[in-house]
Amino acid sequence: MHHLSIDQRKIGKPYPPYIIAELSANHNGSLERALASITMAKRKGADAVKIQTYTADTLTIDCDKEDFQIHGGLWDGYKLYDLYKWAETPYEWHKPMFDHARK
Repeated sequence: MHHLSIDQRKIGKPYPPYIIAELSANHNGSLERALASITMAKRKGADAVKIQTYTADTLTIDCDKEDFQIHGGLWDGYKLYDLYKWAETPYEWHKPMFDHARK
């Protein structure tokens, strides 16, 4: 039977599920909120937290053309660039988030 290990925790069919929480853009641009979300995920039993790190510039261009506008839904009227700018998790947050998660 095959398995893998993450930080000495075995993962595979005979072992308990390995739960990964998703931070996504739920931090709303606040490092403090990101840290609180990591704390809550740990309290609720998550074994890890997945983060998405990008900048708006790595995903799209800052453009007012129609192809870069969002129509309908929650983000109606936004440019893709502005949405990604709002949702980005800054690279500078990595160290404080990793340090916090390892506590």
